[in-house]
Amino acid sequence: MVVTQYETLRRAALGDALPPEARAGLLLFLRRGMYGWARAVATMSAPQRPTASRPPDWTMPEEHSAVVHIFAGLAVNANRYGATS
Repeated sequence: MVVTQYETLRRAALGDALPPEARAGLLLFLRRGMYGWARAVATMSAPQRPTASRPPDWTMPEEHSAVVHIFAGLAVNANRYGATS
């Protein structure tokens, strides 16, 4: 989901039409940068844990996971379509 939202913003930056539902994401991306945008998207899309369950000892923070997914998606697209200049 995060990669899809990022790709929508990236395509808009390259000249495609920006869907109305993606405009808030664009504003957030422009105001807070990629890290802040990824953190917010990951927080909004993360499933809520029940409060009674014990958290694991350590997990990667959601915002780091979102950034990893974005870069992985970019790498896959670069390999599929060729590097962009």
